[in-house]
Amino acid sequence: MKRSISMLIFMCLWGTSVFAEGYRIEVTIDGVRDTTVYIAIHSGSSKYMVDTARTDGKGRAVFQKSKPLHGGMYLVAMGGMHLFDFLISDDASQAFSMYVKTSDYQGTLRFKGSPENSALLDFQQTMGRSQRQVSAWNDRAKADSTLLPEARDSVAAIEAELKEYARVHGEQQAGTLLASLMRAAFPVVAPAPDIAEDMPRRDSALWVYYYHFNKNHYLDNLDFSDKRLLYTPVFKPKIEDYFDKVVLQHPDSIIPQADYVLRLAEANHEVYNSVLSQLFNKYAEAKIMGMEKVGVYIGEHYFLTGKADWLSDKDRQSIADFVEHNRYSLIGMPAQELKLESVSGQTESVYDIQSPFLALLFYSPSCGHCKKEVPEIYKIYEKYRDRGFQVYAVYEQYKREEWVKFVAEQKLDWINVWDGVEAPDAEGKPTTYSVGSKFREYYNVYTTPQVYLLDKDKKIVGRRLNAEVLDKILQQALGEKESL
Repeated sequence: MKRSISMLIFMCLWGTSVFAEGYRIEVTIDGVRDTTVYIAIHSGSSKYMVDTARTDGKGRAVFQKSKPLHGGMYLVAMGGMHLFDFLISDDASQAFSMYVKTSDYQGTLRFKGSPENSALLDFQQTMGRSQRQVSAWNDRAKADSTLLPEARDSVAAIEAELKEYARVHGEQQAGTLLASLMRAAFPVVAPAPDIAEDMPRRDSALWVYYYHFNKNHYLDNLDFSDKRLLYTPVFKPKIEDYFDKVVLQHPDSIIPQADYVLRLAEANHEVYNSVLSQLFNKYAEAKIMGMEKVGVYIGEHYFLTGKADWLSDKDRQSIADFVEHNRYSLIGMPAQELKLESVSGQTESVYDIQSPFLALLFYSPSCGHCKKEVPEIYKIYEKYRDRGFQVYAVYEQYKREEWVKFVAEQKLDWINVWDGVEAPDAEGKPTTYSVGSKFREYYNVYTTPQVYLLDKDKKIVGRRLNAEVLDKILQQALGEKESL
């Protein structure tokens, strides 16, 4: 079956050593004439273009360069379509040919001069047959529940046979990328737990048993010393699944497992670099509120402590800025105190406000998004104010007239404050000065609006919220107003 390539990105990949002959890969696509064919390398879910060639009158295209290809899984593509895959294990396995007919890309594919890729093709076909057999048994059991015991036994036998196939052929292919892929293809199965059938709350005990087993063994079959796996569709998704589907989705659970996986990755410098970057990017740009804590931890304990020796000064500074801008305002942390002047000239302290929930709103009247969002937040304030909800609205600029005018026009009768103070300069002219509250650093106010939600103890329970999410949180915690 043909698979679509959403994007091919140009990228230079050089081997770590120089092989005099480089690579020569001949591809014959029977039924294609004078057409551009591509070779691309996998890297997780991404694909990077490596080389191009055109087919001649017989459908033959030759890819040839003086430098060897990087070890990994490659694909042959044509017309934006992913045709089939092949492996490169080392510098000595880079001269071979392949043949395929356009009428049946999978069924007619053959390799010549590459025992590893012939074995890969056989493995793929064996996996395909096994999956079809399992699907057939599942369909039969769904149609007739009396077949369920037989289906379970049959599926177990198919899986056992497939694992034995992978074990035997993996040993035959020892040292190749195919051997690492075969091993990674099968999960580690937990032994039956020694938990009595009549044990109270047995389901909970089973959950705990399997959770800890998977947490400690899910990655056992992934060879962290084999950097070639980085350039396959297997390694990075396996790491992603571990943190998304195996580990509890809480920063305090994820952080120790990030340390654990990074210790495993120390088996190879390139693998370590890749895993470290993958985890930082995942949590520094997390879509789940609160996961920024993991990104801050990784940035602070790895990138900024010299454990990432490949990092450029520019990238290191960017990570340092991310850590500094987020370290004071993470979910669960006590909010940083702010003592700012109100419109009437009184000093308002965050910690003096008694409220079950307090929103910190940072905005600017000249900000287009603020003009839309601030009125929406005010509606939420009106909705929950009689249950003690308060808003501490910080004007983030230093134009007092603009601020006072905006507050009056919008009729914002919540707590309105700013970081400024007006005083005469040396020549007696009225001048606005910052009181130095560091609100930008404490609450990452480099774009507006920004909304944080604090509980009664002034711990941060929501960060970088929009009006819709703020309303949902308060609705769940405080409830809607009763209808009159």
